[in-house]
Amino acid sequence: MTRIEQLLQFVEQDSTDLFSRYALGLEYVKTENFSEAENCFNYLIVNHPEYIGTYYQFGKLLQLLGKETAAKTIFEKGIEKTRQSDLKTFSELQNALTNMELGLD
Repeated sequence: MTRIEQLLQFVEQDSTDLFSRYALGLEYVKTENFSEAENCFNYLIVNHPEYIGTYYQFGKLLQLLGKETAAKTIFEKGIEKTRQSDLKTFSELQNALTNMELGLD
């Protein structure tokens, strides 16, 4: 059983398992199945906006796909969500946005 198959099984067994859905998105990125990765991350942003790690990974994926406006929007939403509660993630998102705007990534 592949890692993707295992994660899909976890998600099917427990749709509230946010970590497995997030990990599934990461695995799809690794295998360059970008549309499925985008679906996983978008599901988390829409249905579980408190799952903070998604903002960075989704923004980086969108940036990789050349969807810079969408990436900027996701980074900004993540920055807003983490500004008061998660300074480490806030800093990572702020750096990702700045690097993207400066063309450093």
